[in-house]
Amino acid sequence: MNVLLEARGLHIGHPERPLIQDLHLRIEPGQCWVVLGPNGAGKSTLLRVLAGLAPPSGGEIHLQGAPLQTLNAHARARRLGLLLQQGNPGLHNRVLELVLAGGYARKRHWWDTQEEIATARAALDELGLAALAEQAAETLSGGELRRAEIARLLVQDPPLALLDEPLNHLDIGQQVTVMSLLRQRFVDARRALLLVAHDPGLARHIATHCLLLGGNGAWEAGPAVELVTAQHLAPLLGRALCEFDTPGGPLLAIDWAADQPGYVTRRTTPER
Repeated sequence: MNVLLEARGLHIGHPERPLIQDLHLRIEPGQCWVVLGPNGAGKSTLLRVLAGLAPPSGGEIHLQGAPLQTLNAHARARRLGLLLQQGNPGLHNRVLELVLAGGYARKRHWWDTQEEIATARAALDELGLAALAEQAAETLSGGELRRAEIARLLVQDPPLALLDEPLNHLDIGQQVTVMSLLRQRFVDARRALLLVAHDPGLARHIATHCLLLGGNGAWEAGPAVELVTAQHLAPLLGRALCEFDTPGGPLLAIDWAADQPGYVTRRTTPER
């Protein structure tokens, strides 16, 4: 089977304060990995290391069989897409230009072809931003910029996307739309996602696999059905979690009323 990304014996952090120790991770087509853990556990740092933006303390990373350090920026961009936590319109004057930048790794000319422009406009339309294509990128709201960056990722069209809290600044309706689109374009299309999240309910809904980071070097990885449970996550996150059986499948949510960290409840169906 084609392996999109493989980390072997990865160490991240300082010797006196290790964040992740001896991580072994293997991402294959059709998978959606969700990274969960408390603040400071190394989730965002892990994504930067996997993308080649920061070096690990030890270990090795391979993208589609090639050592990460041997790939230049263009070669990495053809194999891997990255969405950082904080949006930045950069130097792009227009929203359309920001989105067109996603295709730079595959460009054969310095100019934008009509086909490339049509692809970028189609991506903006999928994210509900078609009317803003000619608007200055720096004038976008936080949610609009986030969706424009996701449109840029769709134009890049990588086999694997690393997403750091992709739902930042999005309202509930946009969150559902964006996650459905990402699952369709990557997981259902036999590509792959690895995303950082804080919502265990989202992880339960979309993840095929989960990586749990403890922040002290410890980690656990495996199928989401085994790891994304109230019993498993409550001690890690330090909050009470409720797990429901619903006609649409298991539902996981924070129990805001509970004052005992790690407290777990389970009900047959949500109370109304």
